[in-house]
This record gives sequence, structure tokens and C-alpha cells, in this order.
Amino acid sequence: MKLFRKRKKGYSFADDLIASDTVISLISGGIGLIIIIVVLTISVMKDGKAPDCAGTLLLIAGILGINGLFFAATSYKQESGNTNTKRLSMILSVGVLLLLAALWII
Repeated sequence: MKLFRKRKKGYSFADDLIASDTVISLISGGIGLIIIIVVLTISVMKDGKAPDCAGTLLLIAGILGINGLFFAATSYKQESGNTNTKRLSMILSVGVLLLLAALWII
């Protein structure tokens, strides 16, 4: 009797779980979203008087959102990785850009 049995692995349609462009897109979108949340909380805590660097940080978040959107679009061309993470990276990058557009309008 064996203590550890070797399990069969299910079907894998890709060798890699996540494409490299998807990782870059997720990181860029995540950092952009974190920057937006930090700037908004600082602004709320100081009663709307955000520091001078808030505009620069939001500009950096916009650049990261565009970068994430570019890499999310190019990740669809790669065969490696599954489509759920590619779709998540696209949604995150578009969400960052839409949030910045909403802040600009308000």
C-alpha cells in the first residue's frame, strides 16, 4: 500500500497558467488602482485639500492604466495562459481608466 498516490492531472490547454503580458498588465493595473485609492483617501482625510503631488500621482496612475491596457491587448495574441486572467487584466486596466475619467469629470 502506497502512502502517496500519484493523481492524474486534468486537461491542460496551455503550458503556462498566466501569460507574461498578463502579469505585466495585472501589476500595472493594480498599482494604478492602489495609487488612485491612496490619493482619494488622503484627499478625504484632509477635507478636499489634496497635496500638490496628488495630480502627479494620478497622472502616473493614468500612464499605468494605459500601459496595462496595452499589455492586456497584446496578451490575447499569446497562446499561453488562460482567458480568465487575460479578461481580468483587461477589465482592471479599463476600470482604472474609467475611474480616472470619472474623477476628471467630477
